[in-house]
Amino acid sequence: TSSVVSRTLVENESHPHLIKERKLKSNISALEKDQEASIRSVGGHATLRSRLNELGFTPGATVRLVAKAALGGAMAFEVRGSTIALRRADAAFIEI
Repeated sequence: TSSVVSRTLVENESHPHLIKERKLKSNISALEKDQEASIRSVGGHATLRSRLNELGFTPGATVRLVAKAALGGAMAFEVRGSTIALRRADAAFIEI
């Protein structure tokens, strides 16, 4: 269960020049293709957290979803200039 709150800018449909903030709880597994986000925290057990950090998934890093497999399979992310594939379950520990 994530307690991290990220902010997304949302356009006001009746007044497109006005933008409001909407608070969302999310992780990188919720990203859409080519969507970017900033990593807030990395959770999971110590070994997983360490491995994700070694791969470049660290707080403050920008991550972009490059591709995702059908039926909830692996997801490919671009982070710090590299493309990394993760299981959706592992991606869920990376909060944005």
